[in-house]
Amino acid sequence: MMNTAKQYIAIAAILGVTSTPLLGAGFQLQERSVSGLGRAFSGEAAIADDATVLSSNPAGIILLDDSSYSVGLQYIKPNVDVKGTRFTAPAGTPVSDSDIAGEALVPYFYYTRKINDNVSAGVGVFSSYGLATDYSGSFANAISTDLSEIITVTINPSLAIRLNDQVTMGVGINVMHAEGQLTSVIPNSGGANFLDLEGDDWAVGWNIGILYEINERTRLGIHYRSSIDLTIDGSAKFGPAEIEFDATLDVELPDSIEFSAYHELNDQWAIHADVLWTNWSKFKQLAPTTKGGPPIPVTRENWNNAYRIAIGTTYRHNDRLTFRAGVSYDESPVNTSDRTLRIPDGDRLWASIGATIKLNDNYNLDIGYTHIFADDVIIKLAGAGGNEAAFAGTIGGDVDMVGIGVSGSF
Repeated sequence: MMNTAKQYIAIAAILGVTSTPLLGAGFQLQERSVSGLGRAFSGEAAIADDATVLSSNPAGIILLDDSSYSVGLQYIKPNVDVKGTRFTAPAGTPVSDSDIAGEALVPYFYYTRKINDNVSAGVGVFSSYGLATDYSGSFANAISTDLSEIITVTINPSLAIRLNDQVTMGVGINVMHAEGQLTSVIPNSGGANFLDLEGDDWAVGWNIGILYEINERTRLGIHYRSSIDLTIDGSAKFGPAEIEFDATLDVELPDSIEFSAYHELNDQWAIHADVLWTNWSKFKQLAPTTKGGPPIPVTRENWNNAYRIAIGTTYRHNDRLTFRAGVSYDESPVNTSDRTLRIPDGDRLWASIGATIKLNDNYNLDIGYTHIFADDVIIKLAGAGGNEAAFAGTIGGDVDMVGIGVSGSF
């Protein structure tokens, strides 16, 4: 039976990007911009202060200079712990684990070019989704859950067309590569049985955005990114002998809508806000299948749609130094009754600061820092018929993120 097995489902890609369970709603990533990191990603679809706007609203690239670029790297240091009690034999055993989400580096690259006053084009390479939880061997042997990892890379060519003095439309194609890992271990009298399952896929989606310039100091942006259907084709290995079978996992990543506002109060101060809605109700279950192999139990998810709300400010100290700050509330899509150790997601609060230093006419240095606060969340696992032993406990922690990048135009 699969509830005496080790499960392994993998998603890994070109840039080697990973995430923790406390970064974005579900396993959605916001970390596509160091300047955005410094303002808690508030106003992203309307600000357009560098080429990273391509990922938040392709229409925004119309505001950039002739050739613009942005490249950066964000370091993520999570501190996530779990503690609770196991209720399968031996019943009542306390179990705990620490640092279940490892450190990660999240890079990105963007390039845009103004073709003429009414048309701009560009391309971005970034990650839209990511997840990594890795439990210790002793915890995995007691509770079954071991490694869960999802990594994606999106290549996003885009085009912006100015329709009139106030309205610009942008469109893009999302070419995504995904690979993944998920493991479980459950001991028995003869030792640990296990299953390994891994695979990858390429898939295509699209996005569209509108930028509305009310006047020189105020603009609005709205951006829609489509859902993407993934069919992770790979192999599964069962039992101590690692007997291998072909395996498939279908996953539909959600579509999202982002609305942003940006307003300059004067020549130095600006305020910006953001609302992001993600259609996580599409994420119903994880149901891998094998060709000729043993059946794999379905992991029920039944997530809810979720919002992310952010507000921030930008202060231009002088022509060479700009400061920014922001806060955001990120709502979890996970139902408490369906929360698992694989994606132990909860609501979180972001507090961010950042700056841009103009080095010369072509190069800017971008820096940003965010601390994510998250309350402990409750996990209750029934155990019967699933991949995990019966368990009740809490999981929680916080995350520090530091980003550094170079942006500019030439």
